Amino acid sequence: MKNKWNLATLVLAVLLALGVMTFFKACGPAEDGTFMHCHDVQLCVFALGLCLAGLSLVLSFFPLFLPVRLFLEGAGLVLSAAAALLPGRLMPMCMMETMRCQALMKPFVTLTACLLAILFAVSLAGDLRKR
Repeated sequence: MKNKWNLATLVLAVLLALGVMTFFKACGPAEDGTFMHCHDVQLCVFALGLCLAGLSLVLSFFPLFLPVRLFLEGAGLVLSAAAALLPGRLMPMCMMETMRCQALMKPFVTLTACLLAILFAVSLAGDLRKR
């Protein structure tokens, strides 16, 4: 393992992906069987979580040249920021603050993605100092 922060990003990315599909998922289907906008946000955050987990896995367990590491850590930082901004900022969600997506999913995604962004930034800064 090249960087101690990358294992933490792997754990958080998996937590983000699994969390939005289980405990912190969006609202269920409406009475007519259709899904609301927050369901699309949930799926996008899940996809970003899987991408971040893949990045972290590669960074944690494969020897990479420093420029490749810097690129992947920068990409992780950008994807984490995008995940933090998705619920309610980049994509619409339910209007009522008492809905499950607003009360549970949005704070969970924002907090977890911000922690991921911080860890990627710390890892990136550490690798930049090596350069």
